[in-house]
Amino acid sequence: MNSQISIDPASVKTELLDVIKNFSRYLSSRKQSGIVFPEISEKSKAVIQSWGKDLLPPVPFLCQGPENAKIFIIDSQAFFFNGEPGQLLTRILTAMGLAVGDVLICNCDVPGAVQKKIRKVMPKMIITLGEEAGRVLLGPGFCLKELRGKLNEFDGIKVMPTFHPSLLLDQPQYKRQVWEDMKLVMKYAGLKNGA
Repeated sequence: MNSQISIDPASVKTELLDVIKNFSRYLSSRKQSGIVFPEISEKSKAVIQSWGKDLLPPVPFLCQGPENAKIFIIDSQAFFFNGEPGQLLTRILTAMGLAVGDVLICNCDVPGAVQKKIRKVMPKMIITLGEEAGRVLLGPGFCLKELRGKLNEFDGIKVMPTFHPSLLLDQPQYKRQVWEDMKLVMKYAGLKNGA
């Protein structure tokens, strides 16, 4: 006989909250009765305090390239020129007449760090790769499909949001649009390949 048990998530949540409330009342009454709870070790406290927290350490703010670069790239990934997306980005830069060492590229994982770095180096152009990188720089209302291909601004610096190379590998039909974006970047950055 094949029977399935159906569990209603809302009722489980309600029951769990009741258990927590009851246990909290129990602990309070024990404390009021003068019953002293045994001390727990610092190691046990650390384990309890870590419950619900991410197991992975936060991604650090990473930058690669010269501080005096004309082009500043904001990537949603911290593995800038690795793998197939990195190889494609390298080819795009080469087509623009740039080498990997000609651009400053940073990840966007640390809030505020990208903006601080931009204000320090004051590049001529900024390229954001992907939705997340654009949102970090241009704000929570950023929508790549609406703003891609159009020059935006951050602190008076032109910003070109475009698709991430990893998307281009999955959906090569967007390569032409990215190249059009890069032609605008070349033009406004004063690169010789810009039309």
